[in-house]
Amino acid sequence: MGENGQLRSIVKSYLIALIGGGLFTLLHLPLPWILGPVTGLLLSKIFWNNRTAASQPLRKVSYWLLGIQIGNTFTVHTFHNVQPYLLIYTLLTLLLIAICMVNAYMVSKWVNVDMKTSMLGSIPGGLSAVTALSESMKANTGLVTIFQTIRLVSILFIIPFAATHLFMDAGSQGPVQLPQTEQGAWWTIGLYVIMYIIARLTNRVIPSSLVIVPMLLTAILQVSGMHLYQFPHLFFVAAQLTIGVYLGHSISIRDLKKAGRLCLYYTGLSILLILLCFGLGFLFSKLTSLNMATSVLSMAPGGLVEMALTAQTTGGDPSIVSSLQTIRLLLVVLILPLLLQWTLPKLEKHQRKEET
Repeated sequence: MGENGQLRSIVKSYLIALIGGGLFTLLHLPLPWILGPVTGLLLSKIFWNNRTAASQPLRKVSYWLLGIQIGNTFTVHTFHNVQPYLLIYTLLTLLLIAICMVNAYMVSKWVNVDMKTSMLGSIPGGLSAVTALSESMKANTGLVTIFQTIRLVSILFIIPFAATHLFMDAGSQGPVQLPQTEQGAWWTIGLYVIMYIIARLTNRVIPSSLVIVPMLLTAILQVSGMHLYQFPHLFFVAAQLTIGVYLGHSISIRDLKKAGRLCLYYTGLSILLILLCFGLGFLFSKLTSLNMATSVLSMAPGGLVEMALTAQTTGGDPSIVSSLQTIRLLLVVLILPLLLQWTLPKLEKHQRKEET
């Protein structure tokens, strides 16, 4: 497809995304400018075999903008407030990963999928990080991508809807407002640009650096009392729309069809994971002073940006959610590879013994 054809596909994808986001907004559905575009593009692929496209440069800028938006929700007390929850949260997250691995091991014994692929397809980690790990461990990266996509779509659609109805109806404190700062401090845009450059340079070292770097640096400046320029709300809507286009484009209907009945098994695992997240979130809220919305969205492996934005509209604390989600992501990226390299050979050896 030539440049003109690519541009037409991008424009068409954004038009469909705008319609989807507009409808979700009118219907007061959660994350309208992310889930609306995803739904619109998926339906256009299913019913009209539409060829979609997404802009990588716009996607990177959008993650940077959303990182700044989340960073602006931090207050002087956020870092201090997170400290008491770190140990409990780490233990619960490791428990969640362990249960996911056990479930994936059991499923690999029932269906024709090797254990390595099954486990990597089921663990609650970021899609790009897990697929990279899959390639390094010589698993079936195609199936891993499909299984992780099923998990991501299931969590993105179920958890925001459930959180909105369960926590908003329960008399939650309402959406958290971004702090208002002096609008004339235009020079801080230069700082934001430097954050983007740092995020690009550290992309290979820091997982999801395009979100995490601007989020943390903005949070530090915010907490230090610096008056930061606030982008108009429309910028963040456009950023969410772009992420929605990217997610909708990245889901391949053909790949899902290829996986066939395996999709049903891993959809079941995804639903089990969601129920487990709600259970662990409930336990987390009982062991700490956090409310249910913050606890559940901190445990949910549905993407840092999406869970923080959901917290912002359901009475949760987006700064706490994003801080704990960052810890979860680091645990998955740094500890999980070592855990898999240690356990998989033993499990595969045990499985071969059972087969003989």
